[in-house]
Amino acid sequence: MRTHSFSAVLFSLLALNGSASAHAFLLKSEPAVGARAAAPKTLRLEFSEGVELRFSGVEVTNASGMPISVEHVRYSGNNRKVVLADLPALSPGSYRVKWHVVSVDTHRSEGDFTFAVAL
Repeated sequence: MRTHSFSAVLFSLLALNGSASAHAFLLKSEPAVGARAAAPKTLRLEFSEGVELRFSGVEVTNASGMPISVEHVRYSGNNRKVVLADLPALSPGSYRVKWHVVSVDTHRSEGDFTFAVAL
């Protein structure tokens, strides 16, 4: 019996340790992944963990791969899980967002997605 309970405790501790060192994953974005909508003025990225802005970045390109100016990247208030970035006026067409973040526990994550601006 003692071996069984020791194994359960050990497994629980390992599971807790694994969740404490998780990477920051993109949970939600505005515009949404794959969305077709009106031109956004601000890009909003919500992550599963808090992120360090100084080690993170956001790039936006148009359908031709030309970079779009992303300005004033910041947290949403005191929420270190939500990153906002101002965008210039976007013309109708497809856009790709590439992001990389370093979570507060120093793990790096990256990803990309597309959205489209409707006519």
